Amino acid sequence: MRFGNSRKMDARQHIFQGKEVIYFFSNLWDWIQENATVFSGLTSVGMLLIWGVYLQLLLHNFRMQRRPQIIINHGYGRGIDSRCIVSNMSQSAVFIDSIIVKLETSDGQYVTDVTDTVDEEGESSKDVNVKELRQVTRQGPLGSGEYMNAGTFRTLLQKVASEHGIGLDESCRPTGEEGFSNVEIRLIMIFGAEKSPIGASRRFHMKYDENKKLSLIPETIGTQQLGKRRQRLKVRRWQRDLRMPFDADTGQNR
Repeated sequence: MRFGNSRKMDARQHIFQGKEVIYFFSNLWDWIQENATVFSGLTSVGMLLIWGVYLQLLLHNFRMQRRPQIIINHGYGRGIDSRCIVSNMSQSAVFIDSIIVKLETSDGQYVTDVTDTVDEEGESSKDVNVKELRQVTRQGPLGSGEYMNAGTFRTLLQKVASEHGIGLDESCRPTGEEGFSNVEIRLIMIFGAEKSPIGASRRFHMKYDENKKLSLIPETIGTQQLGKRRQRLKVRRWQRDLRMPFDADTGQNR
C-alpha cells in the first residue's frame, strides 16, 4: 500500500512540475509578444552591426589590393658585396621607372640615377635583344611576388663615386678626407593603372670595422612606402632632382 501511495505522489509531482513549466513558457511567450517591438529593434541593430563589420572587411581587402608594398633589402651578406634586392609584395605588378642612390658623406650628399647598368667601357652602345634587356637596365615591370637583383652595393657606390669624382679604394672607402655615413636606395615606380608615380626608400648606415671592412645596417625594420598623395609630392621632387645639378656642399639643388 505504501508503495502505491508513493507512486501516486510522484505522478502528482510530475503533473505539478509540468504545469509549472507550461505556465513559465506561457508567461515567457506573453512577455515576448508584449516586447516584440523592442526585440525587432535589437535585431535590426544587430544586423546593422554585422553588415558594418562585413563592409569594413571588404573595404580593408580592397585597400590591401590597391596598396603597393615594395621591400628593399640586402641579400647574400651585409657587406659591400651584398646584393640590393627589390621585391614586389603588392597584389598588382609595378613598373620600376628609376632607381636612385643617395650617398651621405661628411662633405655633403650625392644623388645618382643607377637605373641603367654600364659595362667596362662605359655606357653600352650595342644593340640589345629584348630577352637581354635586364642586363643593361633595371627599368621594367615587376610582377606580384617577384624580386629583382639591383646589383651589389659596391657597384652602386662605385657609380655614385665615379659620377661625382670621388676616389675609392678596394674596400670602397673614400681616398680623400671625406667619410661615408649613410646610403639610401630610392625607387620611383608606377603602380597598376595609376598615372602619378609612387616611391619606396630605405636607408642603410655604413660602418667600417678595424679591418676596414664595410657593413650596411638598415636604419629601419621595413621599407618606407610613398604612396599617399602628400608622399607622392616627395617622389616628384626626386624626379626633379635627377634633372637639376646637385650641390654637394649644401645638400640642396641649385
